[in-house]
Amino acid sequence: MFRRTLARMAHAGNEHVGVTGSLYQFKSIIQERPHMGRVWLAISGHDKFILKDIPQNIFDNFTENIRPRLRQSPYIRLPCDTIPGQRIFVYKYMTDDFLSLVKRGISVRARKQILKSSLLGIAELHERHIVHLDIKPDNILVNCQYGEKETIVESAQITDLENAAYLPEGRCIKGMLAGNDNWRSPEAHFRGELNQPTDMFAFGIVCIYAFLGRVIFGRDDDFQLHEAQGVLPAFIRLQRQVSYFGDRDGINGLLKHLSADEVNCHVLKMLWDERTEEHIPYKPFAEWPDAVDSAFTDLIQRLMNLDPAKRLTAREVLDHPWFADI
Repeated sequence: MFRRTLARMAHAGNEHVGVTGSLYQFKSIIQERPHMGRVWLAISGHDKFILKDIPQNIFDNFTENIRPRLRQSPYIRLPCDTIPGQRIFVYKYMTDDFLSLVKRGISVRARKQILKSSLLGIAELHERHIVHLDIKPDNILVNCQYGEKETIVESAQITDLENAAYLPEGRCIKGMLAGNDNWRSPEAHFRGELNQPTDMFAFGIVCIYAFLGRVIFGRDDDFQLHEAQGVLPAFIRLQRQVSYFGDRDGINGLLKHLSADEVNCHVLKMLWDERTEEHIPYKPFAEWPDAVDSAFTDLIQRLMNLDPAKRLTAREVLDHPWFADI
């Protein structure tokens, strides 16, 4: 009887009733996503929630292939409710995302806490053969308390699993331009075979952003200069990846990974051969003036090996000395 009453109330305005019986009242649109639905803020009682309208194919993939394989976790943000008869997931509200927190200048310890929590989430996903495919700092959500001297991290979770893929042992995704341009692995740029290592490369880019404060494959002045000269954005990013993190073994491993595509192998060899030419200004990561922490440099080089088969796994990263003090 109570649920029927709530359902009738919901028809009166911008309200939704979840399968749990909770009534969510619309407050504001957060994001209009073309072909991907809406994201909006709602309240239920005294609490805030995020509601996401999901396309049918993505909704079905998540509910059939992803959600049943995951348990509740402090490190993975899963829906707490759904709206019957609609493709809407309900999530508990979290105060911040990692992208904005780094811009605000939170402490080094807080950054490492957030990275470790998100890494624990990635490890749980991978142990269940789920690949996120879109690791980036704005897909790491955080609950914070702001003290006078320091930001206190209460929790951090990996979010946006709607586009994740279940890949049993021996399976991969191929031909997909997965993830965001600025956080994409080399094999993803080439639309090659994707699995857990592509998440780890993206996590390495997030680590660099967290501690150097730069989106190293982003559209900076150098990027725009080369683009104005007619260089394709993907080639600019790939040249940086090869120049920053490439060595002969890594290139050979990536060539083997891409061996079924002759054109991609030709492009990769060209990028490797041209890395030291005068018009290429990019230096290896170990030579960067701000790469002074030897443990951090070792972690990044092992996370961002161009050969997917040689990258650290999430559990191996958790055991790395750089995370020992968290």
